[in-house]
Amino acid sequence: MQDSLTPIDTSFERWTQLSDAYEQHLLHMKQGDEKARAEAIRLGRELDALTRLLSRNQARRPRGGG
Repeated sequence: MQDSLTPIDTSFERWTQLSDAYEQHLLHMKQGDEKARAEAIRLGRELDALTRLLSRNQARRPRGGG
């Protein structure tokens, strides 16, 4: 079976995974896990970069009715 996801769908799926992982690391930080901070920072940066990419890709999509 062939995967029918577009690049934007794949990127959004990755953004969702990163967002969930970021949330988990924030919870671990709240519980006092000092190691979670570095990973939360890394995930935050990756989320930021992916958000900017998705925004640029969305801005390039043609608009119009169909």
